[in-house]
Amino acid sequence: MELTEKESRYLKFIYRKQEEEDTKVKTTDIAEYLKVKPATVTEKLQELAKKNLLKYKSYQGVDITKRGLEEAENLLRKHRILETLFVEYLGLDKERACKEALNLDYHVTDQLVNSICKSFEHPDKCPCGRKIFENRNWSNR
Repeated sequence: MELTEKESRYLKFIYRKQEEEDTKVKTTDIAEYLKVKPATVTEKLQELAKKNLLKYKSYQGVDITKRGLEEAENLLRKHRILETLFVEYLGLDKERACKEALNLDYHVTDQLVNSICKSFEHPDKCPCGRKIFENRNWSNR
């Protein structure tokens, strides 16, 4: 399935809020984080629901689906492996590493991320202490 870069940012944000912070995600939270209008958020949520990544009902919030969880974990794996590279190899601080990873995580291939992961002996946590998800594509491990 092909996600746009913007869709990937929505999905990662929703995943972090629901799964890692155990909070209900509101349209206004997403709009504030991504610096867009609530109507734009509603459109994107509807698109993600059509792709079976979210369950969305107006004024009732959003829930991530199993397929959405898998996609978000893959995206966050890329992000967190890049953060590890930037901190451990390039010496960036955690905040800068996160910002740089955010600019690149959507664009890197699974193969590149798997190679970086392997070179760091498959870390289980990123520099921020968050879980690095396992590679689901076992042929690249």
